[in-house]
Amino acid sequence: MTALPLRPAPFATEVRLILTAAMVMFIYTVVIGILNGLDLVEFDRKVLLAHLHIGTLGWITMAVFAGSLTLFGSDEAARQPWLIWTARLAPVIAALYNVAFMTTAGIARPILGTLMMLVIVVMAGWGFSQARGRVLSVPHLGMLAGLATSVVGAVLGVLLGLRISHPDLGIAETVGEAHPATMVVGFLIPVGMAFAEWVMRPGSIAERASRLGQAQIGLPFLGGVAVMLGILLDALPLIMLSLPLELGGLLIFLWRIVPQARGVSWLTASTERHGVVAAIFLVVNISIFVYLIGNYAEDFEATPRRLLLALDHSIFVGVLTIAIIGYIGSLSRAARSPIVDHVVFGGMTLGVSAFVAGLLADQDVMIRAGKPVLGASILLGLAVHIMGMVRAGALPPSPRRYPREGCGTA
Repeated sequence: MTALPLRPAPFATEVRLILTAAMVMFIYTVVIGILNGLDLVEFDRKVLLAHLHIGTLGWITMAVFAGSLTLFGSDEAARQPWLIWTARLAPVIAALYNVAFMTTAGIARPILGTLMMLVIVVMAGWGFSQARGRVLSVPHLGMLAGLATSVVGAVLGVLLGLRISHPDLGIAETVGEAHPATMVVGFLIPVGMAFAEWVMRPGSIAERASRLGQAQIGLPFLGGVAVMLGILLDALPLIMLSLPLELGGLLIFLWRIVPQARGVSWLTASTERHGVVAAIFLVVNISIFVYLIGNYAEDFEATPRRLLLALDHSIFVGVLTIAIIGYIGSLSRAARSPIVDHVVFGGMTLGVSAFVAGLLADQDVMIRAGKPVLGASILLGLAVHIMGMVRAGALPPSPRRYPREGCGTA
């Protein structure tokens, strides 16, 4: 697999720790997903909530933390003790929070959610402070959008936990709808664009984002804000406003990335092809989102469950997981044959394609065929890269020391 340039980075240890812990936690999500998707085990709501939140907090949010430390922590001066401990404790708190989802609906959940929120606030505050005066690429902007939305999502998550544990507090029911919508739309789409571009064009992290690149991240971020406010305020026009914002960001993304994607070989073990597949599923995801809002905005409860599952899995797996495993694969120093990378990439691509298509077409055969292929290929990738991360000398890439002023051509 094509590797991003490897240099000793100030946060090499923390990045490796966070990503290793994220992969270990994600194994739970994948196994539960396989068993549930094949109807082999009937899980209760708590287990499924943990399955969902490990995928969001334990997997994707940890990847955002690792990516942010790599992109914004390029100077040794950034290595402050408080930040080191925050980064090291992040996966521990995420794991404890998800144990709470598995075991209780009581006050322990919002308490641990508050600790997780504080970690997110610290990471976001540090990321934005490091962004001042720096050459910001599109991946930089995507990470910042993800950190900002994570703060909002964390606040809504704590409020939802309080509402569940103490219904008499008077917290509005709309919080329960706004929280997942904020994370799926406002958080995952900008982050998905960032990782897709990063793994497809590793050199993009050294290029200043153009006006189009800024709009590419800014529009879907604002679209997520519009959806959140529209749900909280019961304002349908705000929800509908998200459609042109999401579509505008997607069209800019395609305009910028398609020329690069055309030159990527799917038969070569590389990070680039992970970015191409992630870009394709970004189109699928936003198309589903537009259809969903256009048809069910006035009554979200009428949305077919399989349509929601297709929306979630197209972004969680088709975009983020494929892109993040490409990112991790570029850092992993595991000695492996290109055949392994082909199996992991091919299995994930074919598996998620069959699964999402089966959900959209309401075809159980496709769902049952795609789920085990998808799950097995992800598990293989996780196993290989966990071994690669724990090996001594596996160092994440450090972007070149960014000048405080400069130019690029993103």
